[in-house]
This record gives sequence, C-alpha cells and structure tokens, in this order.
Amino acid sequence: MEKQADKDNTNKVSSEELYNRILQIISTLSEVQLKKLLEALEKWRKPKFKEKRKYPRKQTLIWVECSGGRCNLYDFVQNMSVSGLFIETLVPFFVGEELSMSLSLPGEEDPKKIHGKIVRVETRGIGVQLDELLTDI
Repeated sequence: MEKQADKDNTNKVSSEELYNRILQIISTLSEVQLKKLLEALEKWRKPKFKEKRKYPRKQTLIWVECSGGRCNLYDFVQNMSVSGLFIETLVPFFVGEELSMSLSLPGEEDPKKIHGKIVRVETRGIGVQLDELLTDI
C-alpha cells in the first residue's frame, strides 16, 4: 500500500520539483557514480532502431533564436545534422511552418542565420528540415 502512495505522490509533482529533486540527488554522487549515471542515461536515450537518415545527427545543446509567422522563441537545439535539427520547446507549432533561425555554433563568433520548415511536431519539440545544407557543423 505504501508503494502505491509513493507512486501517487510522484505523479503529482511538478516538472520543476522533479528537476530540483534530481539535481539534489546528483549533487551528492561521487565522480564514479556520475560517470555510471551518464553512461546509463546515454544508453537509455539511444534509439532502439537503426538510423535511416541520409546525414547522421549529432547530440548538442546550442542556443537558437527562432522567428516564424506566429511567434518568436529562444530555446535549445537538442540534436542536428547537415540537413536538419530538433529544437526542444514547449511552444506549439504546426508541420509546414517556416522558421528563420539564428544559431550560436561552437567556435563561431557570429551567429549563423539559417531557414527551414517544420517537418515533425512532438510534445517535447519540433523537427526542422533546413532549406540549405549546413556543411560547417
């Protein structure tokens, strides 16, 4: 009965509280434990299917500024390839919407201006196909 009560309490916790609890636990881990946690998280995030994309994706965390027909947003690119990227955002978008974006690429002084179209919408973000290949990533 106690396990069910714990489960019910976990379901009522806000995202912010979850992040704070996770960070509290992480802050107490040793370096060895942190490495094991990172390995487990990376393994957990790997896709369970064979990648069929023409261009492989790179995991990243790059600040992006986007403007579209309905709104502007400032969020993070979670992964990218030379032909597209995935922007983690809670802002609602629609497939087919066009975006103008400004990325701050590592090692680049000036932001890179790019354009693309939303080809996938998920609860955690949007997939954007770029108008031109981004060969300098």
